[in-house]
Amino acid sequence: MVKNIIIYPVKSLGGRSKHLWEATSIGFKHDRQWLLVDENNNFITQREIPRLSLFSCDIVGDNVEVSFQNQKISWPIDQRGKNKQTVKIWDDQAIVVDVDLRLDAFFSDILETKVFLLKQDSSVSRQHFVTTKNKNINVNLADGYPYLVLGTSSMNLINSKLEKPIDFNRFRPNIVIETHEAHEEDFYKSAKIGDTLFENVKPCARCQIINVDPYQGIFLKEPIKTLSKYRKFDHKIYFGTNMMCTKSGIISVGDPVTLL
Repeated sequence: MVKNIIIYPVKSLGGRSKHLWEATSIGFKHDRQWLLVDENNNFITQREIPRLSLFSCDIVGDNVEVSFQNQKISWPIDQRGKNKQTVKIWDDQAIVVDVDLRLDAFFSDILETKVFLLKQDSSVSRQHFVTTKNKNINVNLADGYPYLVLGTSSMNLINSKLEKPIDFNRFRPNIVIETHEAHEEDFYKSAKIGDTLFENVKPCARCQIINVDPYQGIFLKEPIKTLSKYRKFDHKIYFGTNMMCTKSGIISVGDPVTLL
């Protein structure tokens, strides 16, 4: 059963839970459609600026709304400038477009460094090669794959090992599902949720972002320290699994997850 649905409109900013949302082939609707880059056109994440976790970001009606402490700003979802450019996201090239100078100034002032807000140009403006499927897929501005799925039993296990339990938002999933065994989601092949179909791509190798405390915006030692003791394989730490949507539709909290 689906326990939570989370979208992250601006890459690496805080997300927002939704009761129901549209799943598309490139990711949830409006999920990671925007990102911040520096003056060298390098995309910015919590790896470089952990304080990004302190921003709250949501889709409300036809607007994107961002807040940081007592500061708020919003802009229309379809707002875009005229200047197209290419930004590299790991091994992929994505075509993006500028949005609004006032948004650049909002983020730059808070982060105390010059940044620019960009929007994905279209649903086909970035392709990612999926090794396990031996094909290219269209994807949003996520690190690599459209969806991150996490099981409740995986969270229960890590929290049973931690001195101080953490929330699932440390791992930035898109879909949290109720499970019976820890990490069973790693072994799913495909699943039906509501009217949608999902295929598993591969378990998710995690980086240091999961050590960012989203309530303080700082790096801590956990949970990587503990995960490295039982979830480290081939020099990588795995938690949750990457999936792609092969049939679009609406999914809701409470929907059963049927393995195919």
